[in-house]
Amino acid sequence: MRRYGFHGLSYEYIAHVLKERVGEAARGRVIVAHLGNGASLCGMQDLRSAATTMGFSTLEGLMMGTRCGSVDPGAILHLMEVKGIPLAEVGQMLTREAGLLGVSGLSSDTRVLLEHEQDNARAKAALDLYIRTIVREIGALTALLGGLDMLVFTAGVGENNPVIRERVCRRLGFLGVALDDAANSQNASVVSSTNSKVVVRVEPTNEEWIAANHAWQLLRSQRAG
Repeated sequence: MRRYGFHGLSYEYIAHVLKERVGEAARGRVIVAHLGNGASLCGMQDLRSAATTMGFSTLEGLMMGTRCGSVDPGAILHLMEVKGIPLAEVGQMLTREAGLLGVSGLSSDTRVLLEHEQDNARAKAALDLYIRTIVREIGALTALLGGLDMLVFTAGVGENNPVIRERVCRRLGFLGVALDDAANSQNASVVSSTNSKVVVRVEPTNEEWIAANHAWQLLRSQRAG
């Protein structure tokens, strides 16, 4: 079995646009946070993936909208051997009934959970756990990269939810991450403050463009051959 990794089209696109927009700085120690209904992180050096939180399947790593993220394999064995839950039901649970939806019992959408966190303990617990796993995995990737020069948020939550970005970055203050609140609230391209030791960017991803470009390059090579 090989550790495959996912969201490759998104990370390839971000690497492409970073090279165009920030030049040589893009070749430093960069973590890209693809936060959508599915979520993962990729640690990059010299614009190439050095480590990612998703592995053999789309279940590993961060807590997601309906996917569990990393769990103790013993918990899965417990569900099947002790609770007697069939394999198919466990698969359904881990893929479609876990994550933000499973913990909150309310929604897989961070916007909905933010609206209810003050009066719903499970919604608050889901958001707290979601932020905790993102921060934990950013810390792990930073250790593997030997430091952090740039943090990039992308995908639905990463691009459009300033509250989630603020909560993640607040927990990363020990790395020298500092946000510009006004820029963050406007989903600006650069949301870090001038005194931040880590540049924090918001970059819209475009997986479809990468897929179309690969298809076009393949077609051209076939015609040339």
